[in-house]
Amino acid sequence: MKGKRFIGIIGVLIAIITVLAGCQALPSSSSTPSGALAAGTLQVNITDAPPQEEIEEVWLTVAGVKIHLAGNEAVAQEGEGEPEVNDGWLSLALVGDARFNLLAYQGGLQAKLGVGDLAPGKYTQIRMDVTKVEVKIKGDPEGVFKEAKLPSNTLKFVHPFEIVGGQVTEIVFDFDALKSLNVTGKGEYMCKPVIKLTTTKEPKATGGMEIAPSSLPNGGVGVLYDTTTLTATGGTGTYTWSISAGAIPTGLTFDPALVKLSGTPLAAGDFTFTMKVEDSSSPVKKFATKSYTVNIATADVLQITTTSLPDGTQGTPYNAPAGVMLKAINGSLAYTWELIDGTSLPAGLTLTPATGVISGTPTVKGNFSFKAKVTDNSVPTVKTDSQVITIRINKATTP
Repeated sequence: MKGKRFIGIIGVLIAIITVLAGCQALPSSSSTPSGALAAGTLQVNITDAPPQEEIEEVWLTVAGVKIHLAGNEAVAQEGEGEPEVNDGWLSLALVGDARFNLLAYQGGLQAKLGVGDLAPGKYTQIRMDVTKVEVKIKGDPEGVFKEAKLPSNTLKFVHPFEIVGGQVTEIVFDFDALKSLNVTGKGEYMCKPVIKLTTTKEPKATGGMEIAPSSLPNGGVGVLYDTTTLTATGGTGTYTWSISAGAIPTGLTFDPALVKLSGTPLAAGDFTFTMKVEDSSSPVKKFATKSYTVNIATADVLQITTTSLPDGTQGTPYNAPAGVMLKAINGSLAYTWELIDGTSLPAGLTLTPATGVISGTPTVKGNFSFKAKVTDNSVPTVKTDSQVITIRINKATTP
């Protein structure tokens, strides 16, 4: 399966034996108490090191991620969706499914695991509670897994780091699959995680600026790209756009005046780049940055291009009157759509299998993700693809 990447506002980057495949959205807090320091950001994602050749899938079931506050003197920012604090341990809600196929994120790809705005301060430890590790071996029937035993269901790391107001702190947990999974003389699998941790910081958007959309469409070689316009909010006056790091897919161009990415991809692969926008504030300009990864498939591979959906509003018909249609390329019509891996749409929304249209009236607010699968009508063998897709439902506006 193709590795697909998720980009989080905030979190801890966790690289795991194989790859993460789904996520539950965690609401982030944007409010700051009067007189309090501005919140810093912590981002939780995952990636992996190469697994053993005979292992096709590694499924990890996570119960939670916790962070310890140094000396218990730091507190979480108040507001909706803030992390919970208990005896110095701060719990981050998981983003997406609690069970993920780690192998889906090989080759440095990362996926968001949990998010939260944290008060500035020093943090000393990180803990991930794992309830189960399952392994699928090459040649075994589909859906048949061997459970890998864990010496402890709690993976605890002493790794001091600091949250600084106005900065994003990212911690990468890089699991080495070859060294983490072992086979006993009885043919049983043991999981003794071998992990390398690294910490990086980057400036957070200043002055509340934000870039949308949350992710960009995927594409295919030789197929006209779904032209996408980027937008920014929270700034003043004229915006100036640029690509500050990485490279967009070969064959695409970015027009900073129209703020559009368009063209026809010429090469397959994953392309990671960072967009930056500055406003015209004086004397100090405000700015925001956002990292994107776009997957370009070869011409013979069915590809779901939709990675995120437009925002909706609680209690308002979604994208009325027609809803939003999921998109795919490189397949034979007609497509059949479904939700998989136990994921679901926000309450009130439905997916029409024959058209891929998502419609309805959402009844809950928050950030959500679900995993969609498409099957085409190829003969003699049908093609399939799956993709995790994100959507945000905003709080209902009051008259």
